[in-house]
Amino acid sequence: MIFVSVGNHDQQFTRLIKWIDSIAPKIKEKIIVQRGYTKYVPKNCGSFQWSKSLSDYIKKSNLVITHAGIGTTLEVLKKYKKPCIVVPRQHSYGEHINNHQVDYSRLLEKKNVRVVYDVRDLTPKLLNKYRKVVKVENKSFNSLQDFLSRIIKKTEAEIGEKIN
Repeated sequence: MIFVSVGNHDQQFTRLIKWIDSIAPKIKEKIIVQRGYTKYVPKNCGSFQWSKSLSDYIKKSNLVITHAGIGTTLEVLKKYKKPCIVVPRQHSYGEHINNHQVDYSRLLEKKNVRVVYDVRDLTPKLLNKYRKVVKVENKSFNSLQDFLSRIIKKTEAEIGEKIN
């Protein structure tokens, strides 16, 4: 199974979900999409809006395609050690309030995580064969935590309020 997660941010991630839905008939495996606030409902793959936990979906998957949410990426890479492709939400598409997911994705690329900025790069050929597992060591995990702290401070300054 291929599991796609867009997280719980309140802006839609239609770009990713529509693309996955359009290529789903060419994928050999079942695809399940967690669509969150995205109003588009896929026709060619299973989907749901919310779940108390995504852990069961991640555990059962052969590949996870996820937004560049720090919690989700670390759960996939560090806890479950699953193959992962990250598709950051982008401000220019109205998918987030800024481009911190793009910044975080650049850091993930340095750790050899596969990042896709243009959804058209998620081809059936790639999804049918991609099974690379990236090892996230404690040193890398610490650098990701430091990055998160900097992003939170930057975002708080941009929006003028504290993030809990």
